Amino acid sequence: MPAEGVLRALRHVWITLEPLNRPMAVLGGIALASWKHVRATRDVDLLLNIGKNDPHRVLGLLRAAGIRIKHDPPITSFGKLDLVELLYEPPEAFVELQIDLLLAASAYHEQALKRRIATRLPDLDVEIAVLSCEDMILHKLLAGRIIDRADAAALLRANRESLDCDYLLYWTKALELRAAWTEVWIEAFPEQPPPDVP
Repeated sequence: MPAEGVLRALRHVWITLEPLNRPMAVLGGIALASWKHVRATRDVDLLLNIGKNDPHRVLGLLRAAGIRIKHDPPITSFGKLDLVELLYEPPEAFVELQIDLLLAASAYHEQALKRRIATRLPDLDVEIAVLSCEDMILHKLLAGRIIDRADAAALLRANRESLDCDYLLYWTKALELRAAWTEVWIEAFPEQPPPDVP
């Protein structure tokens, strides 16, 4: 499970953003544990649909809660996804932890947030939401780093029987992830051909 400081940072940013009453979900290393894949993580990753809220209003809310914006300008765009990198030092932690806030605007990310799963993590006294396992896999394929591909393969192995393959195949095609999907499937199940992307 994540270290205590990471969970304290997650709790703080979650409670700070809750008054917006907008869909949000934890993704990244913290959420992996909800899907039978535990690995150490030192940051918090959140996907948030701000709707009609001004991004600068959201950033003002975070600043007022002692969460520092890492870069100026604060928002970096990647296609239809905006990323804000933040820093927060939990009380008595003596170290700043990174919080990556992804501001969703694409049809895929809106769908992923509709499918989020409410959960409680051990050692965390607030209910949060995490992305579904299928959306965690898709997010990892989109991120594309070596560690993300390894996470996606581990999620496939651990959750294969319960996955909605039709959903995965639909979005694999829509997001142009066929090559990444095939590679990760072969890593997870080297003896079996991947399901075809229609």
